[in-house]
Amino acid sequence: MSGASRPNGVRQGLAARRFVLTVEIVTPRTREPFEQAIRPLLVLAREVRDDPRIDAVALTDRSRSDQDHDPILTGHRVAEESGKMPIVHWAGKDRILRHLEADLQRAEALGLDTFLLVTGDKVRQPPGGRPVRYLDSVNALAAARQRSQELLLAAAVSPFKYREEELVNQYLKAGKKIRAGADFLMTQIGWDLRKYEEARRVLNERGYHAPLMAELLLLTPARSRRIRRVGLAGVTITGDLAQRLEEEAASRDGGRGFAFRRLALQTASVRDLGYAGAQVSGLDTYPDIVRLLDEVERATRECPTPEARRQAWRELLTLQNGRAVQVAPAHGLYLKPGAMGERSGGARAREWARFRIMDVIDHLLFKEGAAGARVLAPVLRRLDARSGVGRLLLRVERAIKGPLVGCQTCGFCRLPETAYVCPETCPKGLANGPCGGTKDNVCEFGDRECIHNQIYRVSKRAGLLAHLEETLIPPVPETAWDSCSWVAHFRGEGPKVTRLPGDRA
Repeated sequence: MSGASRPNGVRQGLAARRFVLTVEIVTPRTREPFEQAIRPLLVLAREVRDDPRIDAVALTDRSRSDQDHDPILTGHRVAEESGKMPIVHWAGKDRILRHLEADLQRAEALGLDTFLLVTGDKVRQPPGGRPVRYLDSVNALAAARQRSQELLLAAAVSPFKYREEELVNQYLKAGKKIRAGADFLMTQIGWDLRKYEEARRVLNERGYHAPLMAELLLLTPARSRRIRRVGLAGVTITGDLAQRLEEEAASRDGGRGFAFRRLALQTASVRDLGYAGAQVSGLDTYPDIVRLLDEVERATRECPTPEARRQAWRELLTLQNGRAVQVAPAHGLYLKPGAMGERSGGARAREWARFRIMDVIDHLLFKEGAAGARVLAPVLRRLDARSGVGRLLLRVERAIKGPLVGCQTCGFCRLPETAYVCPETCPKGLANGPCGGTKDNVCEFGDRECIHNQIYRVSKRAGLLAHLEETLIPPVPETAWDSCSWVAHFRGEGPKVTRLPGDRA
């Protein structure tokens, strides 16, 4: 069966507004030869072929290691065996735009048209001798959409954030992702039903009616221990939830029955909340998938109303001492209806002072028509940024901007678009908003506050939150690094920021 004629269950299900179910499978590591490594996946693909309850198999991209097998080639083989269009994950870690363009071309030749585009978690073993670049998911979505209007594109959103900055930033970036080209959104993994409800409500309030799917995980005691030990970017397992899982571990089957019951109730609950579907992970065999589907039917039969299912969920998340499991951090933030970004507070004094100083400098020296620009432009636009004078200016730029904003001399300054917080001080170099890996406002890398918290605080005080949601900021070109951005600016080679259209859905 050719790619062009292969049924796309996800596309059809979303169009028909029925609940979509996909199964996420981790693409294997490259330590085994390709054909040997994907053999279990092909067995699973053949088993789901004739099961109409399963709309697609989703293939992860380097989630197990930095050297997992190619999800595009794996997806092609899975599609051949299952007869169903897969969802291919594509992560921007250690990649730039030309890698995306080449991969989309390969996928197109193999008949694949459905992708979840994410920035990706941090590289586990950075390569020596060169920096690791991350292609922001917003830039990836915009490039993929520009390439083809026929692609079915998904993007991620993480509502499981409990501080104002990181939470509101997730919703602002979700809006930007939809504007950039996402057809539907998929949540991060979590167990807080209030947050699932919040995400759907907030997006609706902001006019984003794109379908929303939930990423769900079969959470066993062993899996919980591993996540809490080694971490899973953006995923929160509280001490209470871990305690409940350890209580379940004492059961005859080691807690697996409870895990399936919990996943079934969660699947039914997000359906009750108006989600378009669920993508379930942690199910490695077809019998496990069938068990979940049977559990969903049983939970729906035994608990025939949404409130009955919520009550069953609460009972399942109760400790043996009768206390309710807290699945969120203490004092975590939940947005009230219509209240996004309206809480008191804003930029800290130092952040605001820097913004004001940098904004004055920008308007005096760099804005078109400004007095300083009229003097500098005729001189700098004739320079070569790689010339001797250009290199001298680069040193001057670094000496001035380094202490002020931590300038990384990327040669492609986007400071006016990011509240004068240098996006290159983000370990992933993200300019269009944060990734989903923060926890309690701390960067996934664990060594700093997420810089997008600062951008949010300053933008909020300056009345520029809409700017964070509506503008597409381009990535740094390969050729720009270690050159003077002032020269590029006046030569017209600096960032071309575009305003994104409204909701596509």
